Amino acid sequence: MFARFFMVASAAALLTGCSVESDKDVKLIKANILTIDETNSLADHMVIRDGRILAVGRVNLTIEYPRAEIIDLTGQTILPGFIDSHVHVRELGMDRIKANLVGVESAADIVERLQARFPNPDPGVWLIGQGWDEGAFASRGYPDREALDVAFPENPVALESLHGFGGFYNGKALEIAGVNAKTDEPEVGDILRRPNGEPTGVMLTLAQDLVDKHIPKPSQAKLEEAILAGLTEMSHAGVTSIHEAGMTAEDVAAFEALAARDELPIRVYGLLDGNDSELMDDWFARGIADDADDWLDIRGIKVFYDGSLGSRTALMAEPYSDKPDAARPTERISPEALQELADEAAETGYQMAVHAIGDEGNNRTLGIYERALNGQTDERWRIEHAQVVLPDYYERAAKLGVLSSVQSSHAVGDSAWAEDRVGPDRIRNAYAWQRILGAGGKLMLNSDLPGEPWTPMETLYFAVTRKKLDGTPAEGWYSDQALSVKETLKAMTITNAYGAFQNADIGSLEVGKRADFVVLDKDPTKVEPSALKDIKVKMTWVDGKPVAHND
Repeated sequence: MFARFFMVASAAALLTGCSVESDKDVKLIKANILTIDETNSLADHMVIRDGRILAVGRVNLTIEYPRAEIIDLTGQTILPGFIDSHVHVRELGMDRIKANLVGVESAADIVERLQARFPNPDPGVWLIGQGWDEGAFASRGYPDREALDVAFPENPVALESLHGFGGFYNGKALEIAGVNAKTDEPEVGDILRRPNGEPTGVMLTLAQDLVDKHIPKPSQAKLEEAILAGLTEMSHAGVTSIHEAGMTAEDVAAFEALAARDELPIRVYGLLDGNDSELMDDWFARGIADDADDWLDIRGIKVFYDGSLGSRTALMAEPYSDKPDAARPTERISPEALQELADEAAETGYQMAVHAIGDEGNNRTLGIYERALNGQTDERWRIEHAQVVLPDYYERAAKLGVLSSVQSSHAVGDSAWAEDRVGPDRIRNAYAWQRILGAGGKLMLNSDLPGEPWTPMETLYFAVTRKKLDGTPAEGWYSDQALSVKETLKAMTITNAYGAFQNADIGSLEVGKRADFVVLDKDPTKVEPSALKDIKVKMTWVDGKPVAHND
């Protein structure tokens, strides 16, 4: 239960530099306040000025701050702003101009969605879609491009999968890329083929690059527009800070331009694309970018190591339990190159954040971290997903101080086929959040948007219930690994702030910290778990100012 407390900023004058009683810019907010501090204290008054919290507690502070502007939110609940620590916000914005393929079950479904989104395309224009579930299709059988070829003979079609580990293309796109029956398999990735050797149109992992490099790149203006649209949408969902995973050079330029114009509505912590050696050479020479106000920090390195469980491209220590002959384990970077990258990161102060899905992928990543860190335990290096792990992962990660950055939506989204992939024994060490915490490890919780339902209320619901949005399965999927509401909120706020070296300033509502918070219509600690997803975000504040208001 959340402890009750009383706390007032005795050093308020020191924080403000003058008497707060005479300052009209002071705001006094009345609400049910969950501080998410070390003791999970409750408050009902919070005073802010110049973007910082001056006081917070369970006492009427109007006497101490008589000239403050009163903002009465009685009956509503305030939390620290949600920090989504693994997102692709540029893709979220760009996806608004793509065909939405989430939930399609066949090539016919895909064609129907494309025709609805692009009813009369000009010949030669690329038709882009996103969201077909490579995991679900791997179970039922990948689609063939025949229906796409009939429906769109004059337009190249490129369709990214839900999690980005597969692409589906029509004949026109393959023709432009020069991919045909005679094309050699790429060193990393697979071209799925018909019996006669012709491509089916499905390309896995890095094979997608054979076609994607021919898709016209958006201008910087378009990237800025997409980023701003994505950030704005996230602010309305209660997100006050993001960790952008895998920034390209073009992304960096767009984010920096927006920051220079003070147009970022919420905070951004950047993780560079570590698979781009040229980009990393540039940034290792440049050094980390640490903004004193935390609007745009760039000091992380996101590396794609293995593939995905659904497409059977993740690295597993033992063969896949279902269709092992269909598995195509993938290393998107060699262990030697990853070790060199980690060694240089350790020397230059960059944070490593490696995508590892399979148990062997996680095992190798931990080994690389152990060698690079050489006994250092407070570098806050991360493993993104930590989805299926070996039994010794928990203790090793905790000992290293490695943060496990996980997605609650992935557990429920993968539940239909995950146990088929790894079997009844290995599934016990998959999506095993309580085992991570039980070993003393730190758990970061995020969405990996835009692939799955991503709003903070959905992320919270998935973590606590281990159920899909329709409430299935009734008992929750391996519910022994579910998180409590308290554990989930911590993983979505203060631990995510810690994972960006920002916990001294954001992540909880405490005196001296930045006034980043969200206003909800209900208290998540007092509703039934099934109702968590239905909590409404009323307002989002960043730096003591409202940035989003939902009527």
